[in-house]
Amino acid sequence: MKGIELKTTIQQVLRKYPFTQRFFSSKSMYCNICSCKKHETIFQAAINYGHDPETFLKELKEFIKNNEKS
Repeated sequence: MKGIELKTTIQQVLRKYPFTQRFFSSKSMYCNICSCKKHETIFQAAINYGHDPETFLKELKEFIKNNEKS
């Protein structure tokens, strides 16, 4: 979760936290199969799917915190 910002790409998140594909799917975002993930930032993805970027980032970080294996 450390280092994830609005400018972080979806691909960077999925590489570090593969389980986040469940989070994106829950938001009707199929980032695990979309070719845009390589360059699309969390900010861009949130905007493109109608989410507030700051809220979206907060929810993503909370999801990671609650689902990351210790």
